[in-house]
Amino acid sequence: MPPPTTRPPFSSLPLDKSGPAGNAWGLYGPNDELGALNLLTPAIVKSAASEIQTGERVSLDWYLNLPSYPSFGRQAFDWKMQNRTHPDGRRRTVNDDIVHLNTQGSSQWDGFRHYGYQSAKKYYGGRSQQDVEGSEVIGIDRIVSAGGITSRGVILDYPRYLERMGREAVDALSASSIKAEELRDMLGETGVGTREGDVLLLRTGFTRAYEALGVEEKKEFPNKAPTFLGVESSKDVVQWIWESGFVAVAGDAPSFEMSPLVGDHNSPGGIWKGEAWEDEMQGGGLVHQWCLAGWGVMIGEMFDLERLCEKAEELGRHTCFVSSVPLKVPGGVASPPNAVAIF
Repeated sequence: MPPPTTRPPFSSLPLDKSGPAGNAWGLYGPNDELGALNLLTPAIVKSAASEIQTGERVSLDWYLNLPSYPSFGRQAFDWKMQNRTHPDGRRRTVNDDIVHLNTQGSSQWDGFRHYGYQSAKKYYGGRSQQDVEGSEVIGIDRIVSAGGITSRGVILDYPRYLERMGREAVDALSASSIKAEELRDMLGETGVGTREGDVLLLRTGFTRAYEALGVEEKKEFPNKAPTFLGVESSKDVVQWIWESGFVAVAGDAPSFEMSPLVGDHNSPGGIWKGEAWEDEMQGGGLVHQWCLAGWGVMIGEMFDLERLCEKAEELGRHTCFVSSVPLKVPGGVASPPNAVAIF
């Protein structure tokens, strides 16, 4: 059974009947900019803080210069240290950093400006491209001003789950998907009951697989069609996310759902055959569309979850406290998470 939640039944979506499939627009008011993060009330955060039992901390950010050669044509990370010289030209023992980065080049939170409904051409709350280009509405700074993402993290480790089940390992660099029944089974195996306000942390093994590649393989990596293990683009998966009460979901791959986002797996007559939502499926990225544009559920990608899952295994725990405060960029689209898990 799904946990108790203030969310209306999944079957009641879309809430805005004039809007695209699955939307929950208006749930938190007509001008809302926080989406599901409205659920992070003081009571929810206080309850989540009880997860801090040993005080052990684990960073969830991958290095900003990884992957070395980003996919999707994104700019690679560029950093240099600049020595601050004296006005007379003498070198001083003072340095600055100069950093250039695409905020989605490494660990990231996708904000609500990142991915909209592709057919309807609308972002969260029904905002258009013109709306977001002409103002700072639904910028990631809104999330920061509200206190960031601080809640209980629920840890699911797909490679270790497969191993425990005696199943064959799945290549994290392949176009493979994690189905809703596997997510439910993984969660059931942990014994954790989700609750409203939780943050999902799902390890596929991508960062480990990427770091094991040779230099030439890493150089060639962005030239290949992007194929990554991720959750399945299906009605069952988005329903599970909604009913679990998650306010944010994060994985360690470059796309939380299986990549490529567009393909036979989400074409008309595919998984959603007979449904009224096929137009949105053709745009690809079903989970991106429904979570970001429909519900205001943030999506995290390329989180470094290796040490987190090692620590979870060591402690025999599958929950932790998560604190993440993105960069306060006015009107920002995405941001490094600046995230830490505390056990």
